Amino acid sequence: MHGPFIDFFFMLYPDKKKLNIKLSRRVKMSSDRQKKNVICESLFKNSHAIMLIIDPESGSIIDANPAALKFYQYSKKELIGMNISKINTLSEQELKQEMENSKLEKRSYFNFHHRLKNGEIRDVEVYSGPVEFNNQKVLYSIVHDITEKNRAQDILKKSESTIRAMINATKSLVYLSDIEGNIINLNTPGALLFNNSPQEMIGKNLNAFFNEPDFSKLKLLMDEVTETHNPIIYQKEHRKRHYEVTLYPVFNKSNQVDRICVFANDITDLKTTEKVFAAIETAGGICNEMTQPLQIIIGNLELLKLNIKNDDPNRLFVNAMLSQAERLGAITKKLTHITRYETKKYTKGNIFDINKSSGIK
Repeated sequence: MHGPFIDFFFMLYPDKKKLNIKLSRRVKMSSDRQKKNVICESLFKNSHAIMLIIDPESGSIIDANPAALKFYQYSKKELIGMNISKINTLSEQELKQEMENSKLEKRSYFNFHHRLKNGEIRDVEVYSGPVEFNNQKVLYSIVHDITEKNRAQDILKKSESTIRAMINATKSLVYLSDIEGNIINLNTPGALLFNNSPQEMIGKNLNAFFNEPDFSKLKLLMDEVTETHNPIIYQKEHRKRHYEVTLYPVFNKSNQVDRICVFANDITDLKTTEKVFAAIETAGGICNEMTQPLQIIIGNLELLKLNIKNDDPNRLFVNAMLSQAERLGAITKKLTHITRYETKKYTKGNIFDINKSSGIK
């Protein structure tokens, strides 16, 4: 490898800092360019990075290091002299244009698909630039296999897409954060609770949307979930609405909790119904206690009525009391037969409808 390679080796080598350290340490006692040439040649031969020297005019591979032979699965005899078009999946015209761009230094970074000897296609990123080699301008290329990285990114995108679809399909308010409270994902209902869109909240910390006491309590619960690996359920009031909040641990490959998934459900109506039914249950108990005394009152009023003459003015009062006592008996009967919660319109809003709720008219 000759002197002109040095400058481009620095330009193309992905970890320039480490390379510079290696070179400076080995040539710090001398600035002799020949020693640098020896070092660069050694790096070319011994580097784990895939390196190719290509003729930009013909596309022929002039040289390849051992890492390239191993990656492409060809022998040195097979690879040297091979046209790069046999490896690169671009059309001949597209490939020629890209080599021209690299030759003229219009571009130095490329993403390609390269074909191995066994026919397998690999995703690669290529750093390439012109250098002088034996009085000839050639392309010096460093190739990185990024197939697995791309596959992982594709899987992650599909996974994120699936998660996003799932959390948006539920009516629950859903938040996914790391253990520090940085929001990774959330659904639209979850964002609307804070009058935001998901895009406005993703990447921010939950403390931006809670007051200090509320966030401190939430953070303590998140820390407990992280430490115990167990979910926590609690209830929280927000803007006069009641929510049941569940914090679930999300485990990584090391079986450590690195994310927290929060589900919040609006239970305001449920709590209202629970309160109503609690009141109804209490009223039902009272009604049962009232039944016997009420029956005695009605019975005595009936006896009193029998002993009063038809023309006695007190008969009207007895009839009125008997009528109201029987009405009260009918109401207590309905209260003891309530099976659901129904309402009806009233002057100041809705009120409890005893008839519909009991099924007795």
